[in-house]
Amino acid sequence: MNATLRALLLSAPALALLGAAAYTAEWKAPKTDAAKIANAMTAAPPSVSRTATVAEMSEDGTMKVLRKGSNDWTCVPDDPSSPGNDPMCLDPNAMEWLHAYMGKKSPPSDKIGFIYMLQGGWDFSNLDPYATEPDGKATITGPHVMVVGPGVKGVPGYDRTGNRVNPAIPYVMWKDTEYEHLMIPVR
Repeated sequence: MNATLRALLLSAPALALLGAAAYTAEWKAPKTDAAKIANAMTAAPPSVSRTATVAEMSEDGTMKVLRKGSNDWTCVPDDPSSPGNDPMCLDPNAMEWLHAYMGKKSPPSDKIGFIYMLQGGWDFSNLDPYATEPDGKATITGPHVMVVGPGVKGVPGYDRTGNRVNPAIPYVMWKDTEYEHLMIPVR
């Protein structure tokens, strides 16, 4: 292998880390309601987000509606407590799941929900839903959708390795917890 190719291959992990650091260092969460609405709408295709309710979630799980929508979807702007840009749009079942997660309660046992996160996401842990610092390496996931609910536990064939997961392929996040869900990259 020639020296130039070898140097490029060896430097790829370092460049990826630098890119991730730059991604998180440059991102500034939206401040105004108009900016939060615009940010939330980037989480899903326009056919969903254009007529979705946009609501901001506080740390205790209460919601402040920023814009009332006409469909059943709710879009939430970036979470300013995370380093990256991570807005999401959720169907009604996924909203119930999210409220349960935020309240540290059991999610509905009979519902499957769907979440768009087309800006990607940044998580401290693929194992601990309530981690506040990395328990290994933090996971930066590109644009993806999520399937949440109890049915995920019974779906075979997806990567369940936790913190060693490859976020470029579908995998299970927070395995063996009641908030276990399927992460499906879209790009």
